[in-house]
Amino acid sequence: MPRHVGAWVGLAAILIGSAAGLETELCGDAICGTYGNAPRFDDSSRPPSKMALGRATWTFLHVTAAYLPETPNPAQLKSFLMLAKSPAFLYPGEGGLLYKSIIDDAQVKEEMDAIKTKEDAMLLVWKVHNAVTTALQPEGTLFPESMGLKNKRFSIPANSKQQFTLKSLNGVLKKQIIDALKTRWVITGGLENKHWSKRDLLNMPPDRSMLGRASWTFFHTTSVYLPHAPTHAQIESFKGLFDAIYEVYACELCRGHFRLFYHDPLLQKEHAEIATKHDAIMFVWKLHNAVTADGIERGDWKERAMFPTDKTFNESQFLMTSPTADKDQMRMRGCANTSAVLTPSSTCLGKDDHYEIVADVEARWQIEGGIDQPLIDKGPDACDPPKEGEKVLHMDMYVMGKCPWCAKAMEAIADLIKCEYTCELEGKTHTGRLDFNMHMVGLNNGTYEDPWLRAIHGPSELVGERLELCARQHYAKDYQYVKFMHCMDENVSTIPIRAPECAKKHEMDLDLLVACANMQGEQLVAGSYGFASWMGIDITPTFVLNHKKKVLGLPKNFTDIVCQQLASTSTSLAEVSASSGGSGSAGWGSLSQGGQAEDLLVTGLAVGLMTLVVVGAALM
Repeated sequence: MPRHVGAWVGLAAILIGSAAGLETELCGDAICGTYGNAPRFDDSSRPPSKMALGRATWTFLHVTAAYLPETPNPAQLKSFLMLAKSPAFLYPGEGGLLYKSIIDDAQVKEEMDAIKTKEDAMLLVWKVHNAVTTALQPEGTLFPESMGLKNKRFSIPANSKQQFTLKSLNGVLKKQIIDALKTRWVITGGLENKHWSKRDLLNMPPDRSMLGRASWTFFHTTSVYLPHAPTHAQIESFKGLFDAIYEVYACELCRGHFRLFYHDPLLQKEHAEIATKHDAIMFVWKLHNAVTADGIERGDWKERAMFPTDKTFNESQFLMTSPTADKDQMRMRGCANTSAVLTPSSTCLGKDDHYEIVADVEARWQIEGGIDQPLIDKGPDACDPPKEGEKVLHMDMYVMGKCPWCAKAMEAIADLIKCEYTCELEGKTHTGRLDFNMHMVGLNNGTYEDPWLRAIHGPSELVGERLELCARQHYAKDYQYVKFMHCMDENVSTIPIRAPECAKKHEMDLDLLVACANMQGEQLVAGSYGFASWMGIDITPTFVLNHKKKVLGLPKNFTDIVCQQLASTSTSLAEVSASSGGSGSAGWGSLSQGGQAEDLLVTGLAVGLMTLVVVGAALM
């Protein structure tokens, strides 16, 4: 689990009364700010980081517990326990192992088995969450903050003798914790009856939309990180998610809609047949589209569409309440005729379309190389820190090493990549400090620590990318590495053979670059691939300006677009950057310092100037 999810803010002493007035009364930055400091653009089409997935998982579990009936019936208790145990089998990476080690503790198991009421369920999730926080941050603040809880009492299983037990809670302490949990997670009157004005509000009880995003994030992300041949326990836990939300999903209105079609015979048959990672991916894909189609049919979500939007799907293929749904609905598995062409009336997918759907879902929800990686891709600072009041233009360029259109883009911009950036717009000169970063786009079928890298244009491209990222690492000053990359790109077909010539031309030590490529190159490329996929980049070249404006290819008016961004950049960005100082990956221009934007604007058709990433190759 991400260490960020343990940083709860105790609001029990502040947030009292009906949640309906909370947003208006208490929307100071400390309460209603958006989560985290990671780049926020286009978060509806980017894979979640471990911080985002952790937040979604805890939201799903806490809210489910908090909206249970006061005394759940046996089916509801069974469903809650199924959900509470599911991260131990499904949560990807180190987080899942940590969660499993906690709920496998004998005392925690005993407390799970003893759950009889809603309050029991709320306290169980509360304890496990505090235990995860303690494991990640031994000195971290536990919830509720006002109680001053000691971390050693939640060190599970390392400190079982001093472990805090739920049965030891007296009435006063129990009420204090339950009240704090309700304040944090429950909207008075039901979450379907209140809609916050912002997409995500920090430390506010989730509304219906926030819970929906958290739930789908958990379902989709766990599906894409399953091993290709899951264990029996993983399959049963995954299948159990959907039976469980039928009983205990916290939004009563949503649960009612879900119940209208969940028992569809074909859907139930496909649910029973889930046996592989691809089955799991396709089942959640179909189920999510079915929920969307139901909302469109009811007139609630007229602006929405089936995923992926570039296919010819319509809602009628996913509706399951019609008398002929068993004949007309889209199948999860591929057609017997594998060459079938997808049409708006299709009920199955040809082989190519099936794999494309899997690839699209993975691109949306899975980070190349896994969720347990730094997600920072930046060499040492190329320029001195900006002066106070000096504007900063952040420019990120995403390429593939032998992409011909990336080479054309590099040819057009190479001479512009200087620390002191100057441009003309509408007769006015604009100047500022340029923070330029280059990132590689590719596939990693392994992990960040143990990569299995696959460059789209073959092994020679991967060798070239290693050398170029090593040039970024060792020759960052004044963007010397950009000149090396420009030289390599003059004839992409000869990459990496051009490396000795380009290194000599730009006064670089070839032996240093080769040694770096052999020793560090794989890790540098893995980090770059992971970062690019986290940013949702699947077309090259792509530019992102000021962590906000996304430009596909290189439109003819690219320099005007860049200059508009510089002209509109607040000097406060530079002031914040300058104050951080330092160098390297945490320096003044590091993307990890946080993007200020909440929206991603896409510019430029870039016809002929883009190369699509063949993500389907990752499925072989």
